[in-house]
Amino acid sequence: MKTINQNPLRVLLFLSVTFNFYAQVNVKLDLNVKHSVGGISTFERWKFITTHANQSEGEWNGDNVLPDLKNDFLNGRDVYLGRDTGGITYNLNQVKEDPTRPGFADPADITSKGTASKNSFAANTSLHPYESRKNWIICAQLHPFWTGAEQKATGKGWKLANATATGEYMGRYITAFHGGNGQKLPSFVEVINEPDYDLLGGLKEYTKSINEIAVFHNDVAAAIRAQIPNIRIGGYTNAFPEFEVGNFQRWINRDKMFMDVAGANMDFWSIHLYDFPSINGGKKQLRSGSNIEATFDMMDQYSMMKFNKTKPYVISEYGAQTHDYNNSQWSSYRDWLILKGMNSQLMSFLERPNTIDIAIPFVITKAEWGFNATTGVPYTHRLMRKTNEPASYTGQWTYTDLVKFYDLWKNVKGTRVYIKPDNLDVLANAYIDGNKGYVILNNLNFQPTTVNLNLFDTNNIVITSINKKHLTVINNNATLEESLVSLPLTSVTLGAESTIILEYTFANAIAINETADETKYFATTYLQPIVANQPVVFQVNNVQKSTYGDAVLRIGLGRDHGQSLSPIVKVNNTSITVPINFRGYNQAQRERFFGVLEIPVPYSLLTTNNQISVQLPDSGGHISSVALQVFNFSKNILSVASNTFQDDKKITVYPNPVDEEILIQSSSENILNATAMIYSVSGQLVQESMVDTNGKINVSKLPKGLYGIRLTKGNKKIGTAKFSKK
Repeated sequence: MKTINQNPLRVLLFLSVTFNFYAQVNVKLDLNVKHSVGGISTFERWKFITTHANQSEGEWNGDNVLPDLKNDFLNGRDVYLGRDTGGITYNLNQVKEDPTRPGFADPADITSKGTASKNSFAANTSLHPYESRKNWIICAQLHPFWTGAEQKATGKGWKLANATATGEYMGRYITAFHGGNGQKLPSFVEVINEPDYDLLGGLKEYTKSINEIAVFHNDVAAAIRAQIPNIRIGGYTNAFPEFEVGNFQRWINRDKMFMDVAGANMDFWSIHLYDFPSINGGKKQLRSGSNIEATFDMMDQYSMMKFNKTKPYVISEYGAQTHDYNNSQWSSYRDWLILKGMNSQLMSFLERPNTIDIAIPFVITKAEWGFNATTGVPYTHRLMRKTNEPASYTGQWTYTDLVKFYDLWKNVKGTRVYIKPDNLDVLANAYIDGNKGYVILNNLNFQPTTVNLNLFDTNNIVITSINKKHLTVINNNATLEESLVSLPLTSVTLGAESTIILEYTFANAIAINETADETKYFATTYLQPIVANQPVVFQVNNVQKSTYGDAVLRIGLGRDHGQSLSPIVKVNNTSITVPINFRGYNQAQRERFFGVLEIPVPYSLLTTNNQISVQLPDSGGHISSVALQVFNFSKNILSVASNTFQDDKKITVYPNPVDEEILIQSSSENILNATAMIYSVSGQLVQESMVDTNGKINVSKLPKGLYGIRLTKGNKKIGTAKFSKK
């Protein structure tokens, strides 16, 4: 929970009076409505339930507690293999220089080594069943592939001549080592891993140009395609996209420039996304929530403006970097810091099944190469640890708590159905597979949250059982609680930053016979400076509507802390209410705020071509992106009546149009200082107020329309009602 006004005193007061409300979130789920994004409506495990490994790695072997680790982990949890950065690098360090072309790898030596590798793979039949589990990336490391300043020699003592020599080796390696009786060809090729991290400086640097890296990508890609024309190539495998740094100069000098120089030759954008849950003495610098939304929206909008399409993403690493704990021995709590980031980010990825081609949590099998012999501290992001850790780096290999991510998501599959929370701090997703249903709830709040579940099924099929998995932290230990819950289940309590997956079993298969088709439309301009009280106008064109639907206006903002995040917004010259909430926390310990405001828009306001006006009261920062997220429904699935706001007869609301206020009365409860949460017909929170001594609430800022109200006092719900502002 957070407020948009970031005055510290106001934040303190707001927390003290609204904590109990934010512990209550309502989720509406329509089991019969298929939710498609860009035509995709299924849970694609090969994209999203992955590990940063290849089955041919030696780290699967060794003195393991489990006799067949690969089978237990990959088959037992339905996990897909995702990335290999070792083979292409190891072999470049072994290959000879071409005697006739200095600075180029010897084609004959590459072919010889590739043939030996293929034959070895063909003979090792135990590896073959896992080929079907590969939707994988091959990626080159910075050294010795980089040919600019700070270039390093290969293991044989020679240096690549230029980017063309790098690309030729990569193309020849792919064809020589893969296909035929060898491992399958990769689905994706990343030109080089995180070149910006070493070559351009850290998170705060924004003045250096990425031009040399972009040109390198062009030349490498051309040389790879000369060897293997149809392979998918991308970059620049950005270590830490921080677009807002330097008032967006980092975006201009890096990501925009990369798109401008190399974007036409890239099949996908490759990025790495990490939360920093504990850095520099416990500071939280998180991407999960509104920040990750702003990152995607800005890249998508510029991609659309530049190439007339949103190019897809390869997210080849994500999760969390645990800075304050990296020099410590293994602990369950450090695993928890990674797990919670993985789950929150995955929920955002699942909202983009049409533009994310693969997302790989950074989970290395054993990472013995990362063991620090000087300090005796093993690598952090490991699937496996030694049984005697943290006391000593001895014993057999057993799972770390990172395996609990895969245990949590083990069974999820099926067709995505429509689900909508009334609070952006709880992320929700749902899938139906025959007579099975999977409801995923993720909590961005830093405190436990009660989620009220409202399931709608037109056929009223009987629920026979519900299995609940709750991945949370208890006594500093990452804990996966699993239990069969009693029926009926009307609410669950989500731990702070935790995830619940409910597996429903129904008496019969669920009929999915209605549709919710989602499309995102971007404005024709972006990255506009903010000047106090001056409207910035955007145009969003070619919007397609059906008879029924819903819409969300997405406004990206990059601003210094303390500046307003509460704009005056007009859609087609009509003022709309801006919610007080956005996803996740207020980013107070990041250098500045960079996030997306998600603002409900009455569907009736939308036209084919739409004018959006955004005005803020103070100067500084930028509007980074503007988009309309449009949902077209086959029937009217959104209304106050079908949501959680039926009149329960416990409170009565009397609107007073003259004074633009409402009077609330309760026959059985004292409502003085009760908290009233007012919602739009689409279920979005649009106003939070305390009832005054006369039982009144001012609603002058709300546009005309139908609303739902929920009245609470302390932990107690007093009542719900509908009212109309005329």
